[in-house]
Amino acid sequence: MLELVSSWALGASVHPLLLITTASIAILGCSMAIFNARVLLKQKRQQELVNRRLHEDMASLSKSAIGMGQKVLETERRLAEVLKKQFAILNSQPEHPSYDQASRLIAMGATENDLVSSCGFSHSEAELLLSLNRKRQGNFESAVH
Repeated sequence: MLELVSSWALGASVHPLLLITTASIAILGCSMAIFNARVLLKQKRQQELVNRRLHEDMASLSKSAIGMGQKVLETERRLAEVLKKQFAILNSQPEHPSYDQASRLIAMGATENDLVSSCGFSHSEAELLLSLNRKRQGNFESAVH
């Protein structure tokens, strides 16, 4: 019976130590769980903030892209109008060089080579225009004298 009492006494002395150790581990585990929960909650809030900022940035970029797209379309529309006007102007001008421009150049003393380079006439056309102008001036001078 002594053995039974001594084993019970040994068990009784170990039992509170075991309980204290187990309780300490349990408290430590709960403390770590609470700490980890707080860290995770803080990380979640930070992640939500970053996510919200990214969402706002994406919305701003989308609006900017839409605005740029509209500006590009408007620019293309205006370019098409300008090209139509340019085409109309080019088609409304005669294919041949302006004889009025050539007359003004001749009056300022242009040579055959000047008419060829500035008006796009051939040499024979330029020579003919210069001859006609000389003849006109000769008729004008004889009528004045």
